[in-house]
Amino acid sequence: MKSTGWIVVLVVAIVAVYLTAPNPRRRRVKRWRHEAFAHRGLHDASRGIVENTLPAFEAACAAGYGMELDIQFSRDMEVVVFHDDTLLRLTGDPRRVSACTLEELRGFALKGVADARIPTLSEVLALVDGRAPLLIELKSGKNNPKLCAALMDLLKDYRGEYIVESFNPLIVAWFRRHAPQVVRGQLVCPMREYAPQANQIGAFLMAGLALNCLTRPDFVAYNANARRFFSPHFQRFIFRTPMAAWTVRSASLETLIEKRGEITIFERIAPGRRDG
Repeated sequence: MKSTGWIVVLVVAIVAVYLTAPNPRRRRVKRWRHEAFAHRGLHDASRGIVENTLPAFEAACAAGYGMELDIQFSRDMEVVVFHDDTLLRLTGDPRRVSACTLEELRGFALKGVADARIPTLSEVLALVDGRAPLLIELKSGKNNPKLCAALMDLLKDYRGEYIVESFNPLIVAWFRRHAPQVVRGQLVCPMREYAPQANQIGAFLMAGLALNCLTRPDFVAYNANARRFFSPHFQRFIFRTPMAAWTVRSASLETLIEKRGEITIFERIAPGRRDG
């Protein structure tokens, strides 16, 4: 079968999945409608506050916002808060985060800022201490089930509010099976952005949200700046799925997201504080 034939089959399959998949449990996400999360904390280069650091999370708490953050394992299996797979962008070192021990990671001053260090999730939880809600993104790696389990172990005594999300449907599925009480979200982006992590078919299925019938996310977090990005809007229209929009960087886009009643994940703007 030619490639165009496979695409037709996949499109038909995705439509079939959408028409037969169960509706999301919207009541679980009602509390989170209109919530504003500072993307990687309330960072600000002009003030020397670097993303995903304790000062960025403290700034979000002080401003009354929730915060989005990213977690992954260090080489010695410590849960650290860092977005990129490698250290290159923020430190100039090309190594992967997963190739460095926690001690090695602590030695880096991010963007050359002395107090901008890579924190552990335990340190972030102790700092926030329930003052603001958390949106925790689990980065995909070689030890996904262990990362999920480690996260839940760290959160078992945490008294604050939190929800989770991931681009990897297998991680979202883990929460459906092992921690169904946790509100979970499926991150999604256009097909081209999944390369080289996934092959063409895998990228097509993930970008089309075709695996939602298995993961059953409570919300979908989509790239609000992407053009010609059909699947999240189709999901919203067909199932009225609760949505989260990332990354909002303009007042006009923030206003649109607000009208839709969606979760806002923002940078460099200050959405009006929302209560529920």
